[in-house]
Amino acid sequence: MSRVKLASSHIAAAIAGAVIGAVLVLGVDGLTRTVPPSPATPQLQEPLEILPGVHPASARVLLAWSPLGVPASLARSLDRMSVVERTTIVEAGLDWIVSTRSADGTESDRMPNGYGIPMELAVISPRAYAPFVPASERDRILRLRSGEILLARTAAALRAATPGAVIRLGDGRALTMTASVSDQATQGYEGLIAGPVPRSWARADRFVLTLLRRGQGREAVERRIRAVVGPGHVLRIRAQGETPFLRYGDAVLPQMLVKKTFGEFSARSLGDGSIEIEPQWKQQNLVTQRVPLLGRVQCHAAIFPQLRGAIQEVIDSGLAFAINPEQFGGCYGPRFIDRNPGGRLSHHSWGIAVDVNVAENIPGTKPDQDRRLVEIFEDHGFTWGGRWLIPDGMHFEWVAWP
Repeated sequence: MSRVKLASSHIAAAIAGAVIGAVLVLGVDGLTRTVPPSPATPQLQEPLEILPGVHPASARVLLAWSPLGVPASLARSLDRMSVVERTTIVEAGLDWIVSTRSADGTESDRMPNGYGIPMELAVISPRAYAPFVPASERDRILRLRSGEILLARTAAALRAATPGAVIRLGDGRALTMTASVSDQATQGYEGLIAGPVPRSWARADRFVLTLLRRGQGREAVERRIRAVVGPGHVLRIRAQGETPFLRYGDAVLPQMLVKKTFGEFSARSLGDGSIEIEPQWKQQNLVTQRVPLLGRVQCHAAIFPQLRGAIQEVIDSGLAFAINPEQFGGCYGPRFIDRNPGGRLSHHSWGIAVDVNVAENIPGTKPDQDRRLVEIFEDHGFTWGGRWLIPDGMHFEWVAWP
């Protein structure tokens, strides 16, 4: 199995399995919400079929995204092709929950001033998006209106939310939950809202979904996508079945599944690209331990067995020279990606990624890691940033339990 296919299988396995446990209620400094306990000894649910019966060779849905953005004109251009049945644009961004009120008036997720729970949402045009979800869920999509939200089932469980719940966001908006839909229908985002993009979003990640007519191949569509986006953009085109979710930044797990697995926290932006996370979550989930080759490491407690296993195999394989301890970049780091306060949160914020050999693997440059080291980390459930569209060769991130 190739390393790329192995990484994709890790992602699918992580989505199929979830940490389960009891729920602990905390109320400190005006903060009231439910926080799952640390999954230091995780249990997995039975595997689920993510895309039953869908093979990339016969898939009709294509995803196109670029870190530099795709133009809105791409959907219009694809719509004019005879091989295309439908297209839709999706724009995703980060919001912050300050409270959730159930239909009976019970309030939860009440945050102190400046704090919020990060929540990734996708903005859709309901009529254009409906053909891309299972037929049984299309009516819920079509009924979505401004001021409403469709929560993914996993997100609804995190909120303990049912229809009629009102989610209030940091910019003053309030969204009323009308229903829940499958995680697949939201493409891994925590919720779907109808356009336009909220004015409070400093950045929206745009991607395009294309539905091919039956019996049509993808080659002509791929050529058109590349021509419209232009030669100066790195571009990812996926077919349904090649990745569990058709979404922007599909090389890592959706934030929703990271929260489900490692716990949900509230935080506040510090204005410099970093965030301050609530002390309860940190005390409950983060630990500092000494790891061979790396020294003292602060990570989420649940990933230490995998991290130690990977490092021990590196040593046992005679590859200790492949990690320079002086170039260890850490694990836990509460911040936005690229320290851009308008973007998404780095998964370092959950303490589930490590950076090694940082001086030799500056983001955006050609990765310089021993491929045997990469294979060992991937075999232990980590994905490697060196395979990303804009490579981040120092970065190894958790995506699956072994």
